[in-house]
Amino acid sequence: MDGRLREVKSALFLAGFVAFLLSPIVSCLSRPKEPLRIGVNAWPPFELLDLARGRGYFASENVDVDLVDFSSYTGILRSYHQGNIDGFLATLNEVQIADNFQDQPAVILVVDYSFGGDALVVRDGITHLKELRGKRIAFEESALGSYELERILEIGGLKPEEIIAISRLPEEAEQDFHKGRVHGLITYEPGLGRLLRTERARILFSSRDIPGEIVDVMAMRRSVLNQRADEVRRAIRAWFRAVEELKDHPHAAAAEMAGRQRMTVEEFLQALRGARIPDLAENRVLLGSASSQGRLHDTATRLAEFLVRHKLTGKAASGAELIRADFLDAM
Repeated sequence: MDGRLREVKSALFLAGFVAFLLSPIVSCLSRPKEPLRIGVNAWPPFELLDLARGRGYFASENVDVDLVDFSSYTGILRSYHQGNIDGFLATLNEVQIADNFQDQPAVILVVDYSFGGDALVVRDGITHLKELRGKRIAFEESALGSYELERILEIGGLKPEEIIAISRLPEEAEQDFHKGRVHGLITYEPGLGRLLRTERARILFSSRDIPGEIVDVMAMRRSVLNQRADEVRRAIRAWFRAVEELKDHPHAAAAEMAGRQRMTVEEFLQALRGARIPDLAENRVLLGSASSQGRLHDTATRLAEFLVRHKLTGKAASGAELIRADFLDAM
């Protein structure tokens, strides 16, 4: 009897010990995986991510994506530093500023490039860039805002000291314009359309004047790309499904996206005309491949030179350092 009891006790001890060893593995396997968290701000083409979520494209691709809304890129950058998001949508030149990152993300996708959607809006009556001399101009003191302001001054033949540049976040600049505190502001959709509809205002300069120079990309944390590559690829597939949906059924797609921007369908479609959204084939041309560099590398070189020349960063990442074209290979 004592022998049997010892055997039972030994078996129970062994089972308990094995369960103890396996418990971390079981816990790890049963723990739900965190979603891919992507930061976005208010820019109409970015709403395609929400369309992909609303239409169930992420779900059908078996990937969980959490879209985190911000009012500006400044908030996105802060959240990325804090580790609260895995990636974000932003202009290429913002991603190139090496000084802003301890963990510089990689570019895996061209979301759009601006063609009129970024603009300098001025009060009615100002008709030429040279008339900005002595005027108060609001802009976001980011790589994008600084780049646009510099290009405006260059094209207008003005020196920086000949205008009064006021650093403001986009929503603050819009309020200042409403209240007559500034003569103009550099802005983008949907704020651009709002200003033109509600103010005696006009566009004096836009990204149509510098085609191909303002590019929005999807950038992801490199550790996420290494550890969750398949999920990222599935999220990209869902993105391109949304792009095709907008192309094939623009009004129906716009009807779903316009609400979050507080725009009518026609207003939203008009805002989208200020940008070109490349499909998969064009993305491959832009990003290139392992054997050949795409057009985005040339854009990155031009922007990097600007960023360093104007001391917006001590070092700007090149296209070769940033671009990961391999995530389009399995599409």
